[in-house]
Amino acid sequence: KLPGIGPKVADCIALFSLGQHGCVPVDVHVWRIVTRDYEPTLRTAKSLTPAVYEQVGDAFRTRFGHRFAGWAHSLLFGAELGGALRARLPAQLLEDMDAFRQEMKEQKDKKRQSQQRRKQEKQATTLAQKATSRKDSSKQVKVDSKTQQTRQTVYKRPASTTTKAAGPSK
Repeated sequence: KLPGIGPKVADCIALFSLGQHGCVPVDVHVWRIVTRDYEPTLRTAKSLTPAVYEQVGDAFRTRFGHRFAGWAHSLLFGAELGGALRARLPAQLLEDMDAFRQEMKEQKDKKRQSQQRRKQEKQATTLAQKATSRKDSSKQVKVDSKTQQTRQTVYKRPASTTTKAAGPSK
């Protein structure tokens, strides 16, 4: 282990410099390829954890064998990003790749819309609660002021009462 060298860089070095053809450098593009073409169960993963990283590499090794997994990765990775290599791929594969991208875009859009809808509903609920709270507090103020007036009326001393000075009784 070397500081600053993660699994992807280590796999790149092993594949391209050391002839370790079973190494598969994995990033989000490679993960997308595997979920689309070879291992759809990985779609449920939320991020590229070490376990998912291994599963993606294993999917390439299972499909292409240890002898070609790394090079299959390179070919498909290049095609995923586009360019001249993409034009060399079979038309059906290109159609599948484009359909998958469109499906992922639609899923993201639906998720974003759902999140916005939930956010708006939450804001509306919060506003309604604040409005209800304001009404309740204004009612409480009115009740308190009426209660205070009632107390003042009940406990108010009559102003016309005079007290006689108590003197010695005869």
